[in-house]
Amino acid sequence: MRRKRSTRKDRWLYWIISTFGWGCRRLPKRWALRLGSGIGVLFYRLVKKRREIALNNLQIAFGNDLTAAQRRQICKASFINVGKTCIEFLRFPKLNTENIWNQVTVEGRENLYTALAEGKGVIVFLAHFGNWELLSLVYGALIPNRAKAIAFPLKNDLLNTYIWRHREQLSLKLIPRNRAVRETLRALKNNQAIGFFADQNAGPEGVFVNFLGKPASAARGPAVLALKTGAPLIFSLSIRQSDDMHRVYISPAVHTEPTDDFERDVERYTAQMLKQLEAYIHKYPEQWLWLHNRWKTQPLAD
Repeated sequence: MRRKRSTRKDRWLYWIISTFGWGCRRLPKRWALRLGSGIGVLFYRLVKKRREIALNNLQIAFGNDLTAAQRRQICKASFINVGKTCIEFLRFPKLNTENIWNQVTVEGRENLYTALAEGKGVIVFLAHFGNWELLSLVYGALIPNRAKAIAFPLKNDLLNTYIWRHREQLSLKLIPRNRAVRETLRALKNNQAIGFFADQNAGPEGVFVNFLGKPASAARGPAVLALKTGAPLIFSLSIRQSDDMHRVYISPAVHTEPTDDFERDVERYTAQMLKQLEAYIHKYPEQWLWLHNRWKTQPLAD
């Protein structure tokens, strides 16, 4: 049975975050980002469990290629990136379809338009990289009323409404996880783009692929849908620049070619998407979400 939440606790949490967001929007951008950096450093120092997970993930991914000091430096920088991302997210109401391009450039937007021109919809494989939350606004602005994304609703209804409103403010619509299959198929039929954040641990139901040198459980959804519907598959992420501007990358479309081994096909195309992410992680290691326990689920021993 689902545990009942304290509505008073939910209301207080909503009030604290919404009030903090109101304050962040009234700060100059550079001050707000300094605050985000400070929050990131504070969490790096105080949240021991997540810090240890991140450092262990870095050890798995880079092994002896990095010293312990270098791993700590990347770990701390990753926490700072998360802190900045949170502050930028709270400032989303300041953005619209015109001024968003003052801080975002897009590389490969023609790849998205070309894929949509095929008329089968587009499946977008997204990663928790840079300011990943910004992707909801970017895609909403690039293809108004034609972008959707799968999301897990929060148990706190007030906070869930607040967060979803931020993500949906530039026309992108979120699909709750429990309605994902039906709504996704409908969206592809209507030639829309569907985003999946598919770089995290997918549990025992996922497909196992080699990721940064170790088997990892990955979400099956993007590859399965591409294989079954014929919709092109695109990889995309947001990269934070040194001046805290953002560059969104949209890859050329991958057109799946089913064989008589469906499971092998799912593994192959999932690995192809994650290989693209690996390249960016090696180039900008501080921008990936290391504090998630990515390799928690491992294949069963034979």
